Order: sequence, then structure tokens, then C-alpha cells
Amino acid sequence: MNENGAFNHMVDGYHGPKAIFIGDRNYESFNSFVKVEKSKNKFLIRVKDIHSKTSVLRSLGPFEDKEFDVRVKRILTYKQTKEIKEHPEIYKFVPRNQRFEYFGDGPYFEFECRVVRFKISDDTYESIVTNLDEDEFSLEEIKELYRMRWGIETAYREIKYDLDLNTLHSKKRNLIQQEIYAKLLLYNFCRRITREVEIKEKKRKYEYQLNFVRAYHIIRHFLKEKSRKISLHIESMIAKEILPIRRNRQNQRKVKPKSPVSFNYRYD
Repeated sequence: MNENGAFNHMVDGYHGPKAIFIGDRNYESFNSFVKVEKSKNKFLIRVKDIHSKTSVLRSLGPFEDKEFDVRVKRILTYKQTKEIKEHPEIYKFVPRNQRFEYFGDGPYFEFECRVVRFKISDDTYESIVTNLDEDEFSLEEIKELYRMRWGIETAYREIKYDLDLNTLHSKKRNLIQQEIYAKLLLYNFCRRITREVEIKEKKRKYEYQLNFVRAYHIIRHFLKEKSRKISLHIESMIAKEILPIRRNRQNQRKVKPKSPVSFNYRYD
């Protein structure tokens, strides 16, 4: 429920080699930016665009309505003096009820970041806040880095819709967690199998990929089948279930809330 808190917890618990923490718009927070910086790692986080009233960019601008790649500095403070109110180009007010762990003994904290904005369509932009250096990572490389996280988005979509995790059957917390972990284990098991399945190359209009929904049902049937009669042919069966890849297609996001689905209909 608290994505920023989970992100901060993950950063605190990370002790591996230097990393780039990449996140979407739910993770824009000065506290998160500074936490990654203090951990000697890098962050690349998409934020709400300049026209959003709740974007962190409103306190880092003003920005022109076009592509840009700029360095921004602000002094974060919880004070509200006349000077601070008159100079938003220097100061950023952080209210006491907003999480920020780095004021220490004084009311000021110097913050610096890089803000990148680029087009993704004729009238749509994406905005990124990062601490990656301009000399090491160009604008095109920033785009590519953010694009690399798309595999995580598609994985969540597959778990949510293909494995039907958006329809829970439990109401108690521990049973809901049990359902989630069961689906995650099944997803990982399916992925381990499907990544070894090769699609035969043929002259086709489209490039093809596996139909993961059908693969999921085949593998689930295999797990339920006690005799394992289909085990010798499971990969060949999955290889026949394919779909064309149609790039740049967009569907409206489904935001209707789901309630638990009872198993009572199974009772006689």
C-alpha cells in the first residue's frame, strides 16, 4: 500500500554492487531521491509531467513545454520565511508532515538532480529525474534505460490478467498472501519452461511470440495430471500456441476495482 516506503526499505536493504534504481511515477519523492544518492547508487525515476499539479517538477521549474535536459538545484527547507516564499527558484518548502529524513541539525538541505523530458508521441512527453551524469549517459541512453524496465510492467500484467491475480478468492490477509505467493511461484515456473521453447521460423506477415495464457493452462494441466502423460510433449504443445506481435498498440487501462470471488458456487 505504501510504495514509497517499500522503495526506501529496498534501498536500505541493498548492499550489492553499484546499481541504478529505476521507478515509475509512484516513486517520485525527494526523500527517495536523496536516499539513493546517500547510498552511493544511482536513480532514474519517471515523474509526473510539468503540467501536473502534484508533480515534483512544479517546485524544480519553471520548464518550457518541449524536450530538455537540465541540471536543477534547490535548497530544501521546512522553514517558511518571507525570503523563502519570495525565491521559489532557490528554495523548496518541505512540510513537516512530508517524509524527509535528511535535515539533521539544521533546517536546510542542498539538493541537486538532472531533469530530462522527451517526446514519446506527437503530443505526449515523459519526464525523468535522475542523478546520472550527462557526460556518461546521454539523453538517448536515458530513454533506453527507462525502456528496459518495461519487461517488469509486462510481467505484472501477465501475473495480474493471464494468471488472474486481480481476482482473489480470500478475504483474510494471510490467505490473500498465500494466493499471491502461489501465483508468483506458478508464474516463475511457467517462465522457466516457456523461455526454453523455440518458435519455428517461417515466412509470416508478423513476428510471433508464445501465447502465455495458453502456455499457462497447459503447464497447470501438467501439474494437476498425476500420471504426467503429457510430460514428453509439453514443449511441443506450447510451441504451437503462438500470437502475432503487433507493436505500438495501446489499450485503455482497466481501473475498475475487483472484489473477492467466493467459491460458494461449488457447494451443492
